Amino acid sequence: MCQENNSENQFGIQFITPLGVVGSTYELYAEALITFQGSLGGPQQLGCSIVKYPCQMQWPCLDCYKLKDPGGVTAKIDGNNDIPTLTPLPETKDRKPGGRRSSAIIGSVIAALVVVVIVVTVYICLMRVKRFMRQTSEIASSMPSPTVEMGRLNTQHVTAFSPQSPRQLTILELEQATRNFSHNNIIGEGGFGFVYKGLLQDGSIVAIKRRLFALTQDFVLEVKQIAHIHHIHLVKLIGYYEDSHQQLLVYEYLPNGNVGSHLYDGEGLPIGRLDLWRRLSIALGASKGVEHLHSLVPPLIHKNFRTSNVLLDENYTAKVSGYGFCKLQTQVDQPGSSSNVDCFLDPELSFPQNFSEKSDVYSFGVFLLELISGCEAHNQNMLHPDGNIVLQAKNSVDLDKFVDITLGDQEKHGARRILMLALVCVDVAFRRPSMAQIVLELERIQREIAPMYSQFNDEIGAVTLGSELFQ
Repeated sequence: MCQENNSENQFGIQFITPLGVVGSTYELYAEALITFQGSLGGPQQLGCSIVKYPCQMQWPCLDCYKLKDPGGVTAKIDGNNDIPTLTPLPETKDRKPGGRRSSAIIGSVIAALVVVVIVVTVYICLMRVKRFMRQTSEIASSMPSPTVEMGRLNTQHVTAFSPQSPRQLTILELEQATRNFSHNNIIGEGGFGFVYKGLLQDGSIVAIKRRLFALTQDFVLEVKQIAHIHHIHLVKLIGYYEDSHQQLLVYEYLPNGNVGSHLYDGEGLPIGRLDLWRRLSIALGASKGVEHLHSLVPPLIHKNFRTSNVLLDENYTAKVSGYGFCKLQTQVDQPGSSSNVDCFLDPELSFPQNFSEKSDVYSFGVFLLELISGCEAHNQNMLHPDGNIVLQAKNSVDLDKFVDITLGDQEKHGARRILMLALVCVDVAFRRPSMAQIVLELERIQREIAPMYSQFNDEIGAVTLGSELFQ
């Protein structure tokens, strides 16, 4: 190997041959050569051993030490191509900070858009799920209840089909709810006994029917049979209680009471509290409730349908009560009646066990007659006290005179349509329509008179029944 060759030029400067120079001093060495060549006129003027090396390595040996940097090139210097030179490297365009900032902004915007899209998608999905659940709930409330063999249903079968079994309340809770069954809490009386307004421990207001003595053995079984039936136009049964001397039924409380309290006063005369649109809506709701009972398999016959069993909630939605407990009824659900004749009872019935859907249709027809005339079926102030409301309607030459006098002239046409339907319902049994047909006809009448009530915004104040409780 070549050894370091140190020599001095005429200026006394000692150079180190390339063999002793590391890569980082190549450039200094080349620049030194150029400087001395320019000052002395070329390498031949150098009187030193820089030209030749002891290892016989000539000047061109410098070629092996040419810069490998791609930015450097070899140029001619006074005709000598063997001397490496350095050419200034072209300026590379550095990435500007502004470009990085723009990229960051664009990335942030894209990320924000992705987040917004995800949030909107999740929101839409949640709204669809909520709407689906709401629609499912509404459909379930109006769909027929599960098929039930009424009268042959055991307790286990009820539990399997009932989404919510009736609550078996304690007598202590019911006594606290009614202030020990205070007379001030009585809001009515029916075939099952007195009806009390009560406040349960969970804060719900209920109507409690109480029957003393004369108990039946099938009470709990009937309660469990009825409790699974749910419909928007049927009063909901919440719970029950039974001991050795009393039986109690607990229902949801409807603040506006029965329809009769909005049609006539204590003497059975019209009070004009409801217009035709409201009466028609009540009739349609009640018909849907009874039609639902008839749609069960086997059909559930109400057997005691009447105006006092059609109750109204805070929005005046009609709900039918008193269904399913005909075996427990000891008397007609018409307290204080001045007539011994039950106008709601189908005259073609020879025996109570002959009740059918047509019997409920007859009772519904009497309900429509009360609804349109505004008079109580047992009203003694009628033109013909000896005849009931059905006979008066059938014998009326001018139906307009049978219509409630508190209704407006523009409402007479729709009222006549409802009266004609009522007369068909109280006709002989084979001519009576089904409850499903009654629902369709009432819906047609409602569509006909709807334009007249397009601005229907009247609010009817709630009627307080019994005493002012829980205030």
